[in-house]
Amino acid sequence: MKILVTGSSGLLGSDIVFTLKKNNIEVIRQRRRPENGFIAADITTADGIATIAGLEWDAVIHSAALKDPDKCENEKDATFRTNVYATEKLAGLAEARKAKFIYISTDYVFPGTNPPYSEEDRPSPVNVYGESKLKGEEKVSSICKDYRILRVPILYGIRAGLKHSALLYSPLSVLLSGKECPMEDSIIRYPTYTGDVADAVLLLLRKGASGIYQFSGEDKLTKLGICKLIAEIFNLKMNNIIRLEKPPEGETVRPHDSHLKTDKIMSLGMNTPLPFRERLEMLRKEGFLKI
Repeated sequence: MKILVTGSSGLLGSDIVFTLKKNNIEVIRQRRRPENGFIAADITTADGIATIAGLEWDAVIHSAALKDPDKCENEKDATFRTNVYATEKLAGLAEARKAKFIYISTDYVFPGTNPPYSEEDRPSPVNVYGESKLKGEEKVSSICKDYRILRVPILYGIRAGLKHSALLYSPLSVLLSGKECPMEDSIIRYPTYTGDVADAVLLLLRKGASGIYQFSGEDKLTKLGICKLIAEIFNLKMNNIIRLEKPPEGETVRPHDSHLKTDKIMSLGMNTPLPFRERLEMLRKEGFLKI
């Protein structure tokens, strides 16, 4: 099998490529800009889609997306071009050659008012990012017969470099800067390791599963809680962090708690993810996470 991975130099895509190659699966790596070892194709354009159509592959793992909720809110056209148009075109290519299609989606398709959410619960996004990813889901399920949609929450990882992992890099940068920084302590997040998500993707492929699945870490943390944990691991002081009881005025609306149920993928034999602290301590011990 030869698999095309979109966004393969990104936070998640880099771990998906690593996992596939480790399992002796041939990979085509796509990214927008030219780089040695990658196929350069802007999948938001007709030319980029034509480039993908001219390649030989048996499956697509579509991890490329605009993911920053604030950026998505301010750049709606670009967000829908990336998260909906490109998804629709790639799904069409996959269906035309009867190829497998895996689409990486998000917990932000849910409003966050009544967690935990199962695959059968009705989505109702509260921001442009969630709306665009839900539209992408709808395109995939309406176009492809052999599809898998995998919803995941906020991700962290090290394969693409620490700067690509905002969940780790942002609090570390703030802590090391010593500059006063307000940090909200209200919205619940479930940090999920990209290496585990890559394993989940491979499992869905190997099991021949189809439809919608969800995978998530189980640590329940706010932005401030994540910062505290990172400070403890690196023995850093938090004197410069100011606790906010709610998000700042004018910030993009986010689901309060969009916790995903994962029973369905666990029933296929997926391993339980390591706790967030344990994973970070392991990455630090192995030399992947350092300051």
